[in-house]
Amino acid sequence: MTLDYTLDGLSIAPDACVLRITIDRDHRRNSLTDGMVSAMLDAIETAETTDSIRVISIASANGNFCSGFDLGERRKPDSPRRFGATQRSLRIDIHRFAQTLHECQTPIVTAVRGYAYGLGLGVALAADVCVAAHDARFKTPFVGNAMTPDSGTSWILPRLIGVARAKQMLLTGLEVSGAQAADWGMIAQSVPTTDVDEAAELVVQQFANAATVAVGFAKDLVYRGLTNDLGAHLRAEAAAMEMISRTDDFKEPRRAKRDARPIKFDGR
Repeated sequence: MTLDYTLDGLSIAPDACVLRITIDRDHRRNSLTDGMVSAMLDAIETAETTDSIRVISIASANGNFCSGFDLGERRKPDSPRRFGATQRSLRIDIHRFAQTLHECQTPIVTAVRGYAYGLGLGVALAADVCVAAHDARFKTPFVGNAMTPDSGTSWILPRLIGVARAKQMLLTGLEVSGAQAADWGMIAQSVPTTDVDEAAELVVQQFANAATVAVGFAKDLVYRGLTNDLGAHLRAEAAAMEMISRTDDFKEPRRAKRDARPIKFDGR
């Protein structure tokens, strides 16, 4: 797939070393359709193997980030579905999308205003850095609609905010503001609404100029640490250090010091 792609409600375009994904479906509060999920998934998987892309930005073009998946688009009452259709479709699209977001070694930054509900919450929290407005609205509305959580929200929330708070959000549908989410450690940063784009862009540019391979391995180590025992994790750290030591960026700090110039990583 090309990295320059436009779909109704979605824009995907490379900008130098940044892949910018912008959701713009205001009439449906930026809810995602099957086509939008597939396009975002394809773009992120393509970016992973595109050496020029060093960071992925996911943002919105209006007052909401993403209110979830557009169930109205998928419902077809006159079309009977075989038992198990829901779990099969989730595994193929939304859950593959969620896993790709978490496992992608290219750093991901999300900028959140307004709603981040359901799948929108899953996307926001799968980012390596989520910057949100103080008055952004995070919620898992699944149980309130007689559904169970998806998009990895029941996996990531306990890890970010603890079991008690995660159950409060997942079981009661508690809505959490951006300010409270930052206070709980659910997201990285909360800022005034007018500052969201600028604050997120600062993080994007930080990753755009970072040692990209080292960032990717560091992200992988964080996730491995959630399940590894200490011995296994120390071995994983040693293996990562061995591989990183072969990169050009690993040598750059010493070259810069020798030449009395600022460090400039090229992501290789």
